[in-house]
Amino acid sequence: MTKKFYELTPEERLDLLNLPEELMARFVKDQEVAHQDLVENYLTDFALPEGMVRHLVLDNQPYQVPMVTEEPSVIAAANNGARLFKMGGGFKSAGTSQAILGGQILFEHIGFEQLQSFVTANEYEIFQAAEEAKPSLYRRGGGLRSINLRHVSGHRASLDILVDTSQSMGANAVNTILESIRLIFEPFDDQILGAILTNAGHQSVVSVTGRVPVTALGGFDAAQRIVDLADFAKVDPDRAVTENKGIFNGLSAVVLALGNDWRAVEAAGHAYASRTGQYQALTNWRVSDDHEFLEGEFSLPLNLGRVGGAIAGLTKAQDNLALLGNPTLDEMKKIVLSVGLSSNLAALKAIAGEGIQAGHMRMQARLLAISVGAKTDEIVPLSKKLTKAPAINEENAKKLLGELRHHESEVK
Repeated sequence: MTKKFYELTPEERLDLLNLPEELMARFVKDQEVAHQDLVENYLTDFALPEGMVRHLVLDNQPYQVPMVTEEPSVIAAANNGARLFKMGGGFKSAGTSQAILGGQILFEHIGFEQLQSFVTANEYEIFQAAEEAKPSLYRRGGGLRSINLRHVSGHRASLDILVDTSQSMGANAVNTILESIRLIFEPFDDQILGAILTNAGHQSVVSVTGRVPVTALGGFDAAQRIVDLADFAKVDPDRAVTENKGIFNGLSAVVLALGNDWRAVEAAGHAYASRTGQYQALTNWRVSDDHEFLEGEFSLPLNLGRVGGAIAGLTKAQDNLALLGNPTLDEMKKIVLSVGLSSNLAALKAIAGEGIQAGHMRMQARLLAISVGAKTDEIVPLSKKLTKAPAINEENAKKLLGELRHHESEVK
């Protein structure tokens, strides 16, 4: 009997693709046995560059923060922002975040009052079903914390549950609990559309603040320009989309480095940005009353985990948690937010000052230097020459590399 594609080994799948020999060898070289069961139809590993934010200070504690991204200048920007905040004492947080993840059982064509009566009458059974579904979660101190039937629209309703997920992000735990609870609603089975977690994170909002001396930004006028630019993104969704993307440049790079679901984080963030009915920037900025500091604040729903999910199968994620100092889940969330606020500051400062393109072009020059064959000790001098050239393109890069090497040979 012929095996299905997903039943084959990675090498057998590659054989079926009839790839050129050199391409085949590269795919095989980058395979990781431990990752073959993480995704279906596994072929190979795809590597992204990892860097770090050096000495990010949060609640008077320095952290070395890993970041994984393919976009030039993201890590440099995050470091620049973190350095500026460090001048003002670093980031501060208040309170302890909750590891709470929500779930929904979705009903349609339902009589709300009838369903509400059923929920009330079966509340004990619902909590019992949850505990029986995930006893290991309860042993770790987690479990179902609340249920609420919510009218959505017309004849639609949602049974909303909140689960304390302990140290894990909790997606699988919540879905398992939902499936168990759903069995109790067998009389309404024809009206159930589905049972699924929600990434909205209403109960998991985390906040950090930070301040920067206005002298480090070029004075009061420069700081006020940053505030004005940030305020623009509070009233113009087009600007807000790009500003929030810049926040997630840094934030999601940390989430990815820690083996967490950056897509869920960004989805929750964009929903949170729309909570007033209009899409807005996620951060808030002001100049202090004494005009000495630029002050920033960032709040976001964050459902992250230190264990569970793909983390157990991703050695790099475990290594990065160790690099970070094995923080608590609460600390980890606030570190992630701090990088997001650092990235936001760096972008706002660049746009309000020299313009965002200047920094991008410096990084583009470095990438171009690499692409034309510059060696490690040639990349920096060649990129500097490229930024001063009439145009940053391949032709000039090759020409300047040749001149650089000719000069070096003459010196030798």
